[in-house]
Amino acid sequence: MKVLISAAEASSDMHGAELLKALRTLARERGIGTVDAFGVGGPCLQREGLRTIVDARELLSMGFTEILGRLPRILRALARIAGEATRERPEVAIVIDYPDFHFRLARRLRSIGVPMIYYIPPKVWVWRKKRVTVLRELFTRVLCILPFEEEFHRRAGLPVRYVGNPLLDELPLSLTREAARMALGIDSRRRVLVAMPGSRPSELRNHVELFLEAAERVALGLRERGMLEKTERLLVLVPLPLTAQALGITGRESLEIKVSRGDAHECLIAADAGLVKSGTSTLEAGILGCPHAVVYRTNFLTSFIFRRLIRYRGPVGLVNLVACGTEPRDEYLMREIVLEAATPEALSEEVLSLFLDEAKRERLAGGMARLRESLLGGTRGMSPSRRAAEEVLDVVGLEHGTGLQEGSP
Repeated sequence: MKVLISAAEASSDMHGAELLKALRTLARERGIGTVDAFGVGGPCLQREGLRTIVDARELLSMGFTEILGRLPRILRALARIAGEATRERPEVAIVIDYPDFHFRLARRLRSIGVPMIYYIPPKVWVWRKKRVTVLRELFTRVLCILPFEEEFHRRAGLPVRYVGNPLLDELPLSLTREAARMALGIDSRRRVLVAMPGSRPSELRNHVELFLEAAERVALGLRERGMLEKTERLLVLVPLPLTAQALGITGRESLEIKVSRGDAHECLIAADAGLVKSGTSTLEAGILGCPHAVVYRTNFLTSFIFRRLIRYRGPVGLVNLVACGTEPRDEYLMREIVLEAATPEALSEEVLSLFLDEAKRERLAGGMARLRESLLGGTRGMSPSRRAAEEVLDVVGLEHGTGLQEGSP
């Protein structure tokens, strides 16, 4: 069976790798044979054997102000993938997240008759709701990973399935704080802050210095309260995805900074508190029990568009969306500090409270436990990646007239 997979971001690359692994296992079990996968991917998918037509790291920058500068590269990538699909004629194409790129790709692939699956669809309930029409026109099936999304998409007439969240396949749910610290070589008594600034170049530019300035203020506050010795530095872990560019971080007198790759989950478990860029990492932090602030700072144009043109007023962090839903509240599970409000002062104030306020830490621990239970309960004991793989095989079967009928359980 020939499959096209397109995953252009760090989290999508990881989810795509788990899906491809599950798809190959399921194909063997059902006697379908081998799965030949090609398309767009990063290190995780490449390790799983994806034949890479376009490396995901070529496409990581697609913000409002960045797309024009990268448009020639994006158009070349689209042409390469569509050309390869025309030659190889995959039985199905799976695109993961990253809608601006994947809507363009889907139009090209549908024109040559390739059935399309959207795994982890765009957040149309936040903004650009007209995208629902595009999803309905282009995609044979939509596989969502957030519990509340299924009803929204179903009301919009989309062929949707909730498959569970793939993070449950990927996170070290049984790893303890002590074991994580031992693996990272961190003394059990150290004060540890984890800083997760994102993976795109623009995200790193917008968040790295902001997070480190906030961390310096946190170190000062902890020292004033006797939680750091005079010569002791606050340990700041900066785990980067494998797809992120290298960072040129300068030293800070009050901080010990450790930049690493591929160990974000261990860092989240080992840390006392975190500063996490809004995205998949906030949900990872919540599931793994790391109290944190959800942060997002961007350029003036994107901020202006969000403030003036987008009318969504609910939470933006995935951890809060899953825990609290999409309706606005006075308080969410984790505090969100976004756009102009994201200053070193605001971030350090919140992080200090995460270190110092025991009642708050207990409340957050309870909320994160409920979050984890709700996601685990939604899987009915099945692997989300395997459930997604079953949907892929069902779509292939439908195309050949042998699968379940639409709407079947």
